[in-house]
Amino acid sequence: MRRLTPTLGLTLFFLIGLILLTLVFHGQIPLWRTLLLRYSIIVGLLFVLKLSSERRTKGRQEKFLQAFSPLLFIIVIYESLGDLIQYLQPDIDAALIRIDFSIFGVQPTIWMQQWIVPWFTDIMSLAYVSYYFIPVIFVLVLYLKNRGPGLVESVFILTLGYYISFIGYILFPAVGPRYAMDHLYSVPLKGSLVTDLVRDVLNAIEHNKRDCMPSGHTQIVLMILFLAYRYERILFAIFLPIICALILSTVYLRYHYVIDLFVGMGLAIGCAIVGPLLFRWWNVETRR
Repeated sequence: MRRLTPTLGLTLFFLIGLILLTLVFHGQIPLWRTLLLRYSIIVGLLFVLKLSSERRTKGRQEKFLQAFSPLLFIIVIYESLGDLIQYLQPDIDAALIRIDFSIFGVQPTIWMQQWIVPWFTDIMSLAYVSYYFIPVIFVLVLYLKNRGPGLVESVFILTLGYYISFIGYILFPAVGPRYAMDHLYSVPLKGSLVTDLVRDVLNAIEHNKRDCMPSGHTQIVLMILFLAYRYERILFAIFLPIICALILSTVYLRYHYVIDLFVGMGLAIGCAIVGPLLFRWWNVETRR
């Protein structure tokens, strides 16, 4: 483990956890063999990348893979959770609904119905889908600017954030207000073709529907704001208004309860503090 780069080691550690979880609960998981095969393939790819990283002279391809392969692993692992989480324990939407009501005295997504208009729904849909591009843009800018140490550390911190949010999905499965409270809404989220396209594409490509608690959207984009402020202030200024709209969109579009956002914010702060410390510790251990 210590001989792996911090990001590859973190991914291997998380995969080992998923493999053990799948084995322990295999009697409840219909596709447990397929999951084990997927995770085994990813482990194999990790060691291929390890061998590539050990070359003394690295070409552009090796550097590109080291920068962006963690994002690919995150996507593949996230999609695999759709065949895992739903079979482990019941959804906790009812508890999250009660928590939101105890805080606000109303259900925020129902209260926001009074502000729903088609043009604003389109803006919120675009803001929401920007989540899938912001991490890639951030990593790409650091890569193109040859911010070597900053790039490696940032990818590690983001990877840590993603895996912690995945653990949250496993421990606290929830489908979100758009499904759990669908029968309570009196105003539909109507927009133009933009809203329909975003909704249909996300429903089609997101295999894991139990990704509500914590709000990964909130957590990851706040972490990127922290890293952008640290390494690329221009990106911070560009991202700030987009991310504010994105966080609002998670409730407006009924994807999240507000408590999900609070937990996501707390995890973002925790990762911003712990991530750099863990990264430095891992590098020190590797040199021993």
